[in-house]
This record gives sequence, structure tokens and C-alpha cells, in this order.
Amino acid sequence: MSILVTLAAHNEERNVGKVVGRLRELGYRCMVVDDGSTDGTVQVAAAAGADVISHATNLGQGDALLTGLKASLLDPACEIIVEMDADGEHDPADVPRFIEKMRESGADIVIGSRILGSHQPTASRLRRFFLPYYTGLINRLTGYQMTDALCGFRAFRRDSIARVAPLLNIMIEPQYVAAEMFIRFSRAGLCVTEIPIHLADRGWGASQKGVFRYGVGILRAITRTLLDPRLGK
Repeated sequence: MSILVTLAAHNEERNVGKVVGRLRELGYRCMVVDDGSTDGTVQVAAAAGADVISHATNLGQGDALLTGLKASLLDPACEIIVEMDADGEHDPADVPRFIEKMRESGADIVIGSRILGSHQPTASRLRRFFLPYYTGLINRLTGYQMTDALCGFRAFRRDSIARVAPLLNIMIEPQYVAAEMFIRFSRAGLCVTEIPIHLADRGWGASQKGVFRYGVGILRAITRTLLDPRLGK
């Protein structure tokens, strides 16, 4: 299968080169979506061998993920789209496990589960304590049986995403896109499964997601999505 790995990056010049370099060593094509970085992220990613798309300003990680999905759909050679973080938490060596799970399960989407795998010791309170509750709520709304609805390490079957491509243009809470995405994709009939993953600490820097802000944002995204008249039945 032809695989395209997309990475959303904002001011990750000290991390993105190592991640892209490892992916290229493993033989994967890479696309970095630069989300309005003010450092050398673009130059480092390109030098490491990635194609780079840039937002003129910082729109947020969710918007960058959507840009990556939309751009991947324009690549006729791409069969599998893999999303992963540019900060070094996700292991490029895990990519084949996502593809194998997709092959054997027939699923449209394969999610990396930190619950089935492991958290790093410095995992945030949001991840360690609140993630199971958010995932349980999303499961009730979608009928999925996920353990980790918010993990950013995911694989998508390109043909499946192409089938629901109009949904990518109506996301109303892109900053908290995972919750909205799964609600909309479930109504469109896409199937989801998981594999365990193990995280490392990010290579450099700190997450910019505040626990309270992110938690409230997810609940707002769920509420607004359910109230959207465009939501499929």
C-alpha cells in the first residue's frame, strides 16, 4: 500500500527533523503541515525530506490536521493516510502496525490507544484522569468501542475519507476535531478499531494544551456538533 504520513507542526524545529528523518529512513513519504510557525520548522522539515504546506497564521492543531487530510486526498497514489505528532512522542516504527491492523480488520480508521499501551510518566492530568470519561461519552454517541478517542496517532483508508470528504469542510470546532470527527464519521458509517501504542516524552518544548481549556473545548465541540442540523442521522 502507498502510505503518506502527515504531521501537524507549530514551532517544532527542534523535533520535526528527527521525526521526518526516521520516517524517511523507513521508506515513508511525509507531509508536514506547518501551522504558522515563527521558527525554522519549515526549513528543517523540508531539509529532512518532507513536503511542506504552510498556514499563513497559527490556526490550531485541528485545522492543520484537516489541511493534511484534504491535501492527502489530492494525491492519487496515496492509499493510507497516517497522522502522527511532530514532537517525538509517537514512534515512526509503529506505522506498519497500523497498516497491518487495517488490512486484517478491514477498518476505515485505526487509532493508537495510550490506554491499551502506556502513558509516559509526565502525561497530563487530562490524559490520565479525564480521557476515559471523554472517550466513554464519545462511544455512547457514536456506537464505537474506543479506549482512546483523542490520540493523534491515527491511520485512515484514503478511499473511505474520500467518500466522506464533504464532512471535512463543515467541521465547526476544528481545534477539538477528534470528538467532532468521530461523531460525524460514525453517522457516515465509517468503522474504527485500535492498536496499543507506547509514548515517549516529547523531544523538546511543552504542550500548549491547557487542561481546563482543552476539557471544556471538547465538551463544547460535542455539544455544537450534536446541535448542527447538517449532522447525519
